[in-house]
Amino acid sequence: MTRYLSMTMVLGLMLVTGCAEEQGTGLFGLGPKPAPAPQTVLPLDEPEGWERAIPNYPIRLYVRENLYLYLAQKADLYNDYGFRRLAHGIYRPNLLGEPTVVVDAYIMDLPLHAYGIFSVERNRSDKMVKIGGGGHLGEKECVFWKGNHFVRVKLMADVENAEEVLKGFAVKTEKNIVGPVTIPELAFFPVEKRTPAGDSYHVDDLMGYDFLGRGFTVEYDLEGTKATMFLAILPPDVVGKQPEGGPPVPGITTTAYIKLRRALLGAGETPQVLPGPWQHAYRASEPKLGTGLVARKGRCIAGIFGCPDEKLALQMTSELAQKLP
Repeated sequence: MTRYLSMTMVLGLMLVTGCAEEQGTGLFGLGPKPAPAPQTVLPLDEPEGWERAIPNYPIRLYVRENLYLYLAQKADLYNDYGFRRLAHGIYRPNLLGEPTVVVDAYIMDLPLHAYGIFSVERNRSDKMVKIGGGGHLGEKECVFWKGNHFVRVKLMADVENAEEVLKGFAVKTEKNIVGPVTIPELAFFPVEKRTPAGDSYHVDDLMGYDFLGRGFTVEYDLEGTKATMFLAILPPDVVGKQPEGGPPVPGITTTAYIKLRRALLGAGETPQVLPGPWQHAYRASEPKLGTGLVARKGRCIAGIFGCPDEKLALQMTSELAQKLP
């Protein structure tokens, strides 16, 4: 077992050291720039009064195959979001103090996925801070994303000025990372009345429906009521014909749209088609989120639930649809 783990760590070192990330493609063709190996983004010029806790605590490197050794069952979630590599560094106060601060630098395959894992892993009740593409600062940890990286700084023990220490390490790490700090798809959603930290990217089962696949949700505070907008972006339709010259087979987006309509309205109901900048739209009700509106444009399926005003729901969904390519 020891030999196996040693070989695994050597493999991790070979994969991480000096490797640049290959180009990837986002939902609308957004590709990341090559990202540095994660251990290179760990702070070398630590905040004043701190140093790496080596040689007793050397940097540990993880890849997809052995991430479970560090994250246990949660490794599956990170792998779903395109995890590639992790550098795990431990820091201590100068003069041989006890190990106190952990910096984990995760490198994902896309900036979209770095943002995505950040969006589901952050503690939304923590204070929002401007670090990278977005960050949250709490009493025990600070998280942020930038480029292909998701970074978590956390405390192993109590320290004075905890938030200052956490933010100091986060800022030092952020300066070593290159890459985008925005997700273009989030700009499609209306800005007014958004709930702070209410946006998320899901790699599957959007809104709890497996046929919708990946996409975004954004929460709003509308007259004291929580409303949720969603945007599913499906693969391009490939329409074929059934054997023996039968009728055309519905494309991927069409099939998902029909399944969602049946889930919301029932197989026998005919939706009331609504006007707007889309191919098709109708009113519907979602069991957990309340009444709303669902629309389709191209390979995108979008909508809003929980909106108390039908006109406002129509307005917000129209605004989103107008920005879609």
